[in-house]
Amino acid sequence: MPETMARLTPHDLASARARRARCTASDLLRWSGLGALADEQTDALLFPLRQVQMMGTLIAEGQPLHHLYIVVAGSFKSTRTDDEGYEQVLGFAHQGEMLGLDALSTRCHASGVVALEDSAVAALPLSDLLPHDERLHAMEQLLWHAAGVELRNRAETQYQMSAPSTEVRLARFLLHLAQQQLALGHSGRHLYLRMSRRDIASCLGVAHESVSRALATLVQAGCITVNMREIEIVDAAALHALQRVTRGAPRSRELRHAMAHTYAS
Repeated sequence: MPETMARLTPHDLASARARRARCTASDLLRWSGLGALADEQTDALLFPLRQVQMMGTLIAEGQPLHHLYIVVAGSFKSTRTDDEGYEQVLGFAHQGEMLGLDALSTRCHASGVVALEDSAVAALPLSDLLPHDERLHAMEQLLWHAAGVELRNRAETQYQMSAPSTEVRLARFLLHLAQQQLALGHSGRHLYLRMSRRDIASCLGVAHESVSRALATLVQAGCITVNMREIEIVDAAALHALQRVTRGAPRSRELRHAMAHTYAS
């Protein structure tokens, strides 16, 4: 089982402010679930914190690679804009995840990153992540860990979009979000959507209206309740059953059958 990520507390933020908006490499390792690698050497390695206001751009498409970033607080979306100006949402990032990894091969960011709320990141100069002595071994491990998380999240997005119906894609999306929240020490049942329904639709490759209809369908089936951006997972077993539907668009009867099959098993 992977180490659970340390939940960021008000004390963590106060301590960071006291260090003139800096955090240590040990902080980053803890927030990324690699606290066992922290030691006196990583305690002494400092990185600046950067505040990003809601809808502010952290990384612009085409920008040269100078820093990678770790989310300290808040959340972000990764986007790519086509030649006609359409913005495609590629995914979302939360505390402990690294941003900017898409530029490691070309040294140029292929996608942009925008804050979904007032957020904070730690800015990691690329030169500090390339190990040239033993004290940076933990940072090398952090980079490999972050790359693995990024690949896993991209695979999860591809899995969500492979479903034939919006209801199944949305069920997979909500279950993945719940898993991320649990890893951060939050509730895996009560979710707050930092992203808009339009962002979710773009990420899942469906129409904006389809997300609203799919939410209504899941509510009617008794899987979730919805209050604006607050979602409560009422029946996780039914959502897990629904995410395994691989053919066609499930109707209310099929949703009830999936739930009944889950309980019977």
